[in-house]
Amino acid sequence: MTRTLTIHIRSGTMMNMDANIMVKLARAATDKGYKVNVFGYGEGVTAIKEGQDPRRFPNVGRAMDELAKQGVTFVVCETCCSARGIRRGEEIKTAKIGSLTNDLSRFVAESDRMVTLAR
Repeated sequence: MTRTLTIHIRSGTMMNMDANIMVKLARAATDKGYKVNVFGYGEGVTAIKEGQDPRRFPNVGRAMDELAKQGVTFVVCETCCSARGIRRGEEIKTAKIGSLTNDLSRFVAESDRMVTLAR
């Protein structure tokens, strides 16, 4: 039976190191055989923005693309994206703009563990 971890990220990619912690946690969990779902809410939706080009920080979008190839699912809140001016089509190819009620509730229901990263 596959164990499932949901990571709920509420911090933006450049606010602090939470997005980098999300990447490391997702990588470690997949290495241990977990199925991993990530749901971005609030400022956490910025992690899926296409075209990230940080100069002195790890590129979270690129890392998420690599993790998606290992089966990690990335979904963010549509309402939160709209509030921040992120439109459909501006997300990295491996992420989905979804909903709190449909996606996060499903992730929570099917997860053995859940971690929230927020400030």
